[in-house]
Amino acid sequence: MHGFRWTAAGLALRISLVASFASLASFAVPQLATAQVATLAERDQLDERMAEYAGEPGAVVAIVREGKVVLAEGYGVANLEHGIPLGRETVLDIGSVAKQFTAFAVALLADDGALSLDDNIRIHLPEVPDFGQVITVRHMIHHMSGLREIYNSESLAGRQNGDAMQQADALRLTEHMHELNFTPGEQYLYCNTAYMMLADIVSRTSGMPFPEFMAERVFGPVGMHHTTIMSKLGQSIPGVAESYASDEVGFVRVYDNSSLYGAGGMYSTVDDLVAWMDNYGSASVGGAAVIEQMQEQGVLNSGEALSYAFGINVGELRGQRVIRHTGSSAGFRASFTFLPELEGGVITLSNRSNIGSGMPADVLEIFFGDHLQPLSADLPADDEDSDEDEESESWSPTATQLTSLSGSYYSEELETVYTLYVEDGMLMGRHRRHGTFELEAMAPMTFEGPGFFGTVVFESSSSGVGGGIPQTFRVSNGRVLNLLFQRIEL
Repeated sequence: MHGFRWTAAGLALRISLVASFASLASFAVPQLATAQVATLAERDQLDERMAEYAGEPGAVVAIVREGKVVLAEGYGVANLEHGIPLGRETVLDIGSVAKQFTAFAVALLADDGALSLDDNIRIHLPEVPDFGQVITVRHMIHHMSGLREIYNSESLAGRQNGDAMQQADALRLTEHMHELNFTPGEQYLYCNTAYMMLADIVSRTSGMPFPEFMAERVFGPVGMHHTTIMSKLGQSIPGVAESYASDEVGFVRVYDNSSLYGAGGMYSTVDDLVAWMDNYGSASVGGAAVIEQMQEQGVLNSGEALSYAFGINVGELRGQRVIRHTGSSAGFRASFTFLPELEGGVITLSNRSNIGSGMPADVLEIFFGDHLQPLSADLPADDEDSDEDEESESWSPTATQLTSLSGSYYSEELETVYTLYVEDGMLMGRHRRHGTFELEAMAPMTFEGPGFFGTVVFESSSSGVGGGIPQTFRVSNGRVLNLLFQRIEL
């Protein structure tokens, strides 16, 4: 720790809590082989890089070289309120780093012959509507299913930060979908909904609750004795850090009020993740065929290969083959970077939302920079057409045009209503949970709203219904595309 201060008033309580954390976790740190310690120069560089987190939410870092741990240390505090330090035994939410574990579970079941990666998901989840197009398990693994994203959908429906979400919400959302974002296999679009539903497929195929399957078939055999799936709201997890975001006066706690898993919802330690990293090389759990399957990249209908494989990105990083993924949940941030040819990598787990991607990159440079090609100092060439592209078609709607767009619009998929009206020459939107917001004209019949609302495109009535006044619009807000809203009378 750097610059940490104990106060006399809280000393007894803090000593007690620190001892409690240690007794809950440190006894079970995996007995992984440890290489020669990091060099003094490397430690000095790392200490200097991490010094900014002294006395604040920070991160736990683990370095593996030649298959052995050379360093595993915490920088900063796990709990600001009680001054509990971060350590290698601290448990943190790993966010989307969890996706590779879900994909591994699916690969295990495929290897068992319990399912096929090319199964129509309706074989396992008959509640999913028949969209007239087959969505396969493989489509969901590689984020090319066309399913709408749960977080963007719920935000559009009015969900606020802190509102509870549960595992059943993913399948329930899909049951109410009328359309897909796109034809399965046509595009890559990251989708948490799909991975939550993959967890449901694991449960139904195996006959075991997903957390139990993971504990029995994955965590236990790998030696991940401090890893937990959070499967119920408010679940107590021993040794877990609090998560924080910074504000104008310091830090505030950020809560994950959910029991969603498959896409995330997994809590672990750096040592457990080191054991998992080792399994990519040893294949002691799952076997060589499953490990090879994990690294199979998705292929679009066009034949284009994706970097996304089974819950991991596979590719090249400065001349080295790399397997990696990052994660974000509440105020937690995580990164998993494995360099197979060096039998090494970097794992970072943080309880600070603004940790940024620079910290893991800096740590990688400190310990593996000599094995990586130099970073290019050349900036990407400017797109010759960039100025022309930026000059998109402008549109200034008339008062009559704006008035024709006013009214209430309903999404049957999300069962939510937005009311549009004109105020001071501006088209405005109103939702009972989001309040009021402006819609800026971008192009003919196209407006831009705040992030949760995204881009709205009004559709002209070709049938003459409504006297030519638009009766529908479609919204796209990133991972939800062309969601239909229809005019209604309230």
